[in-house]
Amino acid sequence: MLSKKALTFLRELVACRAPSGFEQDGQRLLARYLRSAGVASAFDVHGNLHAVLNEGAPTKVMLEAHCDEIGFLVQYIDENGFLYLIPNGGVTAQTVAGERVVIQGREGPVNGVFGVRPPHLMGAKERERVAPADLSEAPVDIGASSKAEAEALVALGAPAVVDAGWRELAGTRVSCRGLDNRIGAFIAAEVVRRLAEEPLAPLNVALHLVGSVQEELGLIGGQTAAYQVNPDIGICLDVGFATDATPADRRKMGDVRLGGGPILGVGPLYNPKLRALLEGAARQEGIALQPQVRARASGNNAFSMRTQRGGAAVALVSIPLRYMHSPVEVVDLADVEKIVRLLCAFVGGLPAKPDLTPEL
Repeated sequence: MLSKKALTFLRELVACRAPSGFEQDGQRLLARYLRSAGVASAFDVHGNLHAVLNEGAPTKVMLEAHCDEIGFLVQYIDENGFLYLIPNGGVTAQTVAGERVVIQGREGPVNGVFGVRPPHLMGAKERERVAPADLSEAPVDIGASSKAEAEALVALGAPAVVDAGWRELAGTRVSCRGLDNRIGAFIAAEVVRRLAEEPLAPLNVALHLVGSVQEELGLIGGQTAAYQVNPDIGICLDVGFATDATPADRRKMGDVRLGGGPILGVGPLYNPKLRALLEGAARQEGIALQPQVRARASGNNAFSMRTQRGGAAVALVSIPLRYMHSPVEVVDLADVEKIVRLLCAFVGGLPAKPDLTPEL
């Protein structure tokens, strides 16, 4: 399983507030973790974090994970000091009823709550719809008694996230907001750390780690980073839909279970030879894979790497996740360790010039 050092870092990383466009605090934690393994990193102008092992090798592998999470932006403050927020990414408004929220204030974090009406004051029909249909129906109470008092604490455009932290569940499962996709960013950093500190053999390829920004707003950082790196191989690390808690979803997304191992994307976007190499690394490590079929580009940065410049051969490796885009996302840390081992074996076993083009 994950080492004590790795777990400590993971808990610190997911505790960080890093909604789309405001990822830098989380990125700095990733940079610090890499630096502890002797790996230098740097930001580009967009805020993507870049690091590389064995730079100059003939084949470039881009291991990408987006570092942003969904959240909110302050849109309006009314005369009574209540805040109204808009989504920053794919927020489901109904999930916020009665939740705590933390806002980036002028002088530091500002706490607030999405208030709800007492059931005593609602009629029978009103009680059927307690959750808001839209965030404009969900005022945030920060304790201010006037617009002036609220504006002294919070500026328009300030980012915010639901205040739902790390919770250990039964066995090796944990719940937290922001696991989409800081769990992927953690895995990418841990793979690079292990290959830097504990290599089984010298790398034959150049491994470019990219912690990308603003994925939740349209794959923005992944596109610019892929253009800059121009990889031959792209591995996108993201969360994937676990369907064990919602059996009806298996008809849409297949049978994927927490604890069942890494999800491997199958479909026209993904290079079949690259998938075969990942399957071989999984057999070598004794790791079961869970295929998940996607017929089209699926809203992740595998698409970005596939379509920039001449295009890379890409694969999608996903962490099974329950309750995506909610304050209570759940993963199994046993899956996380398996994915780290899989990617270390895969990257460490690549030849200098793998042939991933179709046969004539």
